[in-house]
Amino acid sequence: MKKTNILLIIILFSNICFGQEKWLIKNPNSFDYYITTEIKDGEIIGKTRNNALKDIVGGFKFTMAKMATSVKYPEIVYFKGPINENVFDGNFQMIFSQKKFKGLIKNDSILITLIEKDSSETKINGIKIKEIKPIRDYKKTFNEIFALTEKNIYNQSFLKSKHWRKFKKRMLKLSSNINDDLELQIAFSAFARDFPFSHYYLYKSQPENENKSANPNFANISEINSKTCVLKVKSFSGSKEQMDSLIDIIDNKKYQNLIIDLRNNPGGNHISAFPLAEYIIDKPIIAGVFPNKNWYKEFDRTPNQEDYSKFTEFSGGTMDNWFEIAIKNYGTYFKVIPSKKHFNGKVFILTNNKTASTCEPFVYGLKLHKYATIIGEHTAGAMLSSNEFDLENGITLRIPLNDYITYSGERIDKKGIEPNIEVESGKALEYTLGKIMNN
Repeated sequence: MKKTNILLIIILFSNICFGQEKWLIKNPNSFDYYITTEIKDGEIIGKTRNNALKDIVGGFKFTMAKMATSVKYPEIVYFKGPINENVFDGNFQMIFSQKKFKGLIKNDSILITLIEKDSSETKINGIKIKEIKPIRDYKKTFNEIFALTEKNIYNQSFLKSKHWRKFKKRMLKLSSNINDDLELQIAFSAFARDFPFSHYYLYKSQPENENKSANPNFANISEINSKTCVLKVKSFSGSKEQMDSLIDIIDNKKYQNLIIDLRNNPGGNHISAFPLAEYIIDKPIIAGVFPNKNWYKEFDRTPNQEDYSKFTEFSGGTMDNWFEIAIKNYGTYFKVIPSKKHFNGKVFILTNNKTASTCEPFVYGLKLHKYATIIGEHTAGAMLSSNEFDLENGITLRIPLNDYITYSGERIDKKGIEPNIEVESGKALEYTLGKIMNN
């Protein structure tokens, strides 16, 4: 009788776990993570570790976030759909977002194709594994993060705060439960986002040539009519030469209205932003100061206009030039000098809550000196100078090395910039064109 009961338990357990497999998912643009799939009654269900998100963020944050979303299964990753032989599709949910997907299982690999809102596709691959175990020593990783932060962050006084102490304690406690790099990123981001500064995050390292190369698709020009064009800048990730080429087109056409669309632009660097600002202004302007940790150690206050003589002027150059100057002495300040070419018409800049980083001094300076009308939404409020530090095996940590203070003494980071005319992001271009046509 006892043997019969044991046999029944084994059979029952086998039925429950029918078709269960473990996979290591590799996303070319994000961190690696584990999922477990189970095929039952013609459906496939895939998910990351049960309750991982709740374990990381805590019960209260998880419950509040769950109440605010329509996602049915708010785990790190959860997907479900019908499967026919080895082909399946359905809804793919990640954290609190979801999108359609299609998948294929072949031998010891799984291919998942995510369908984005613009109908483009992102492909992620997985390999079958026998057991799930931590990808790396996460306690060691966090200790490396702490050491790099404490050595380099511009705001050294923050390291004495209860926020930093609680963060370190929380990360070390979580480190023993983290299984994969996506869990690492989520744990870090969930608590670092509340810090009083931006530009502090983890991401997957990219090959050296990808980091350094200019982006040929960073911006484009659309002509509305012979008098008006839209310069859409997706990110300030192009080269000076690429921006100069776009400026030449605008200048040769003699447009009377230039609309610079910075909506959803996450920033970039000064290399392609400087030429555009230089084309619009007609007199030199100081676009703000970037104090580093040396400044705050000695003065423990934000610099004012009288302090600029203590900083090094920067009016253009490579990123290596910038970082070399920015970390020395007390830091540097931007001085933008007009180019020989000058736009003589009206300038309108479109913004929203994802207009960030390098965009924000550009927007602020042109608004302050009345070179442009800002239309749209409040900007992101994410403006500091940061650099990246490589951790072990494909992880990069970005740390803010310099604060940013406008020439008028304001701090944009965590505050953002109000537009001249507030318009919902999706209607900003239509509104601007209407404003131009009616004048």
